[in-house]
Amino acid sequence: MKEKEHLNFISVAAMYVGVIVGAGFASGRETWQFFGIFGEDGFKGSILAGCAFAVLAFMIGFLAAELKTEDMGRIISLVDNKKITESIGCFMAVFLFTTIISMTAAGGSFLYQQFGIHKAIGGGIIAVLVAVTVLGDFKRISGFFKYIVPILFAVVMGLCFYIILSGAEQSGKTYNFQQPEIISSWYVAAPLYVAYNSLGMIPMGSATCLNAKNRKHAMAGSIIGGLLLGAMTFTLVAALQKDMAFSASLDLPMLGFSARISIPVNIVYGIVLYVSIYSAATSVFYGFTMKIPDKPYKKKVILIAVLIGYLLGLVGFKNIIAYIYPVEGYFGIVVIILITLHFITVLGKKVIISVSRFHMKKTAIYILIAVLLIFLFILLSTKILGEVFGKKIEMYSLIAIGVILSVLLILNNRDRGNKDDNN
Repeated sequence: MKEKEHLNFISVAAMYVGVIVGAGFASGRETWQFFGIFGEDGFKGSILAGCAFAVLAFMIGFLAAELKTEDMGRIISLVDNKKITESIGCFMAVFLFTTIISMTAAGGSFLYQQFGIHKAIGGGIIAVLVAVTVLGDFKRISGFFKYIVPILFAVVMGLCFYIILSGAEQSGKTYNFQQPEIISSWYVAAPLYVAYNSLGMIPMGSATCLNAKNRKHAMAGSIIGGLLLGAMTFTLVAALQKDMAFSASLDLPMLGFSARISIPVNIVYGIVLYVSIYSAATSVFYGFTMKIPDKPYKKKVILIAVLIGYLLGLVGFKNIIAYIYPVEGYFGIVVIILITLHFITVLGKKVIISVSRFHMKKTAIYILIAVLLIFLFILLSTKILGEVFGKKIEMYSLIAIGVILSVLLILNNRDRGNKDDNN
């Protein structure tokens, strides 16, 4: 039997970056809408998003390694019940399916805008590439990310630094840009941005960590991947704000900046943008295929799903962003909260066991991480949900923490009871 190839921390980080660097990110559209539009406050949002990506990636990797599973439902669910985990997993799969719709639409819109090629052709190419890649195994997908993500990272960052260091000046207004109602401020935009991107991180992140050389490589790669995403976002914000009026006027602002430099640069960046659409579509759609039973009909189901997604994507990229992305964002917030609670619960069990075995050094580290995550949970709840529930959210947060501590105490007493029974 052929020995399984394991991923080092660099490959793990590349997988996380590849999931997020899609059409919206590489084009600058998402970054402008969520961060650039807020001026200097946008930098605060990008830093918050980078830290949130790192923490979320760490929690996903930890749960996958601790539970030894890549099942989305098992990662999210606090209850180890097959029906509940299966229901959550299937519900997640529906949301992940929408990715093939949005990415085929993005591929079609890009080729039409850039070269005048019909949208159906551009979307069809993305659909075929995704189908061919996903029909393979995880090794094929990880191999692609291993080589292509560093190139994507280098090109995007290179263009950003060129724009930042150039002598270009503001060509119009630098404030009072129109903001979507769902993104009222930078501290709401940052978690919302992380939230809808997190849906793709769960299946790919868990699978990646299980295929890592060891837990250290999995955890380190997860954190580095999240921090790299934060660095890329911060740099993109700086580049887009070099000429804010210009960025606001374009659907694909980074592509517009590349056209300012030269035609060859514009073509190269266009290719990179198209590849980034493919990478994001592949990684997220892989999560959808994980919920399809490993039966002889699996390939047929995948092909039919890609075809349906492609046909639905013909309605247009703008329409999809307007209706699908906001829903995914708020659904993602719920998912993140559930993952956080699950992480704290599993970590609590590990801490109790460590204390009982006098592993004090590891225990101190775990406790520190848990306290930090609880603080972040309170902060997230206060900032985002506070607008809905008002000042009472602090009380709700304290209740939530009380529930978490109660669960940990129950688990501790149950473990003690089991030990007594064994004795």
